[in-house]
Amino acid sequence: MINDPRLSRLEKVLSGIAPNKRLAIAFSGGLDSRFLSFAAKYLGYTVKLLTVRGPHISAEETAEAVQWAQDNSFEMELLDLNPLQMEAVVFNHTDRCYFCKKHLFLELKRRAADLPLCDGTNHSDLSHYRPGLKALSELKIHSPLAEAEFSKQDNREVGALIGLDHWDQAARPCMLTRLPYNQKVLASDLTAVGEAETAMNRFFAGLNKGEIRFRLRKVSPKAFEMHIQREDFDRLSEQERAEAAHLLASFPLFAAAKWQPMEKLSGYFDQHLGKQAH
Repeated sequence: MINDPRLSRLEKVLSGIAPNKRLAIAFSGGLDSRFLSFAAKYLGYTVKLLTVRGPHISAEETAEAVQWAQDNSFEMELLDLNPLQMEAVVFNHTDRCYFCKKHLFLELKRRAADLPLCDGTNHSDLSHYRPGLKALSELKIHSPLAEAEFSKQDNREVGALIGLDHWDQAARPCMLTRLPYNQKVLASDLTAVGEAETAMNRFFAGLNKGEIRFRLRKVSPKAFEMHIQREDFDRLSEQERAEAAHLLASFPLFAAAKWQPMEKLSGYFDQHLGKQAH
């Protein structure tokens, strides 16, 4: 057992939530939920993973989540849920995350049955614009990482210590964050974004230059832009940039997408709100 005070804090929190050492975790396959699942198992807990599959999540991310659960011998249940059936979500209201989380976690909690349900919210999230946190609080969902004061960096550092794979995984926010507020969400846009981002991720992975962080965003009713972290863009050669642009242009919806290197990739649609977000 690794001797790290952060792990001891997490164990104390988990023991209060699940004294019988059995719990369920809302699992997306992102860093936070992977770390929480892996750490809980490392600490001797029996963990059931509950994963939502829907139009707001790319098929590739769902497939990766399922594969990781299988590779690490977790019990997993997939739930098919469609938050686009809700007006606040389909019109991408600024508080859509609250209604989406409420809808999804009501069903997750029902499926968890007698198991305490946890999510991967970390302590860093508490200082950002996260309307969904209100829904989690109302439903009494446990957030062990936030309670144990684990930051995103703590997840990475402790994850590496206990043997978590891909502990340096970049953030993967919901695909609804790729679309502007207060405009109707088209399922076709979400599908296209998911497919194109998957292809781009595979291309970048083949370059062996580490993770290239980017988002495909709809900046007007008829225009998308390729927003890429500036430091990652600078690591690409001219030829690699040209090949990446050619690949993106092969998707009709993004054929005219302008490339925008950005100092800060997160929070694009929240700038006018004066708050931090995805």
